[in-house]
Order: sequence, then C-alpha cells, then structure tokens
Amino acid sequence: MNRSVLLLALLGLMASTLSYAQEPSVCTSMCTSEKEQCAVRAAKLTKLDKEPKLEEKNPFARTGDVGQVWSASAQANERRAAHRRNNERVDACDTSYKRCTRACAPAVAAVAAVAAQAAQAKAN
Repeated sequence: MNRSVLLLALLGLMASTLSYAQEPSVCTSMCTSEKEQCAVRAAKLTKLDKEPKLEEKNPFARTGDVGQVWSASAQANERRAAHRRNNERVDACDTSYKRCTRACAPAVAAVAAVAAQAAQAKAN
C-alpha cells in the first residue's frame, strides 16, 4: 500500500506540464534534468525496496508466526514484485522524458521557422 502511494506521488510529480521555452536548448536541458531527477528518485525507491524487511531485521516482529519462515516461492514473488516496481519507475521516467521532449518540439519548430523566414528575407 505504502509503495503504491509513493509510486503515485512520483507519477504525479512527473506529470507536471512543462511550459514551452523560447529557446529550444533550454527546453531540452530542462527535460534532461527532470529525467535525471526522476532517475535519482527511482533509485532511492529501489534502494528502499532492497532493504531488509522488518521481519528480517527484528526477530520479535513475527512472534505470532513462531517456527514459520517465508517460503522460497514467497521470497521469489517479493523479488519479482520489487523488480516490476523498479521497471515501472524507470518506464515512468522515460515516458515523462518523451512527453517533455514532445512538448519542446513546437518550440524547436518555431525557432526553425523563424530562422528560415529570416534566411528567406535576407535572400530576397
């Protein structure tokens, strides 16, 4: 539950819209820095996933389950779930970056159009 809330919060932060920059290089550099920040956040969440669980840290945490241990299949399921969450985080960062660069495309096209008009006017 807590991990899904963190993932939703991460996705919400990445979904913020990027205003179009007048200078395309500024826009693309903003996209790159946002992707790097997203990757750092995803790495921190992945690190939290890899930390030992409470039951592994504290032997008294599972006093109700005396004598029972996690089965190999339960541990494998947890590893697969952690791997899936990590992939979702990385995919969310990539999607956000692609959305941002697409938002920069009109700015790049506008600058190219102005440059073409200026060259055409200079030629005439």
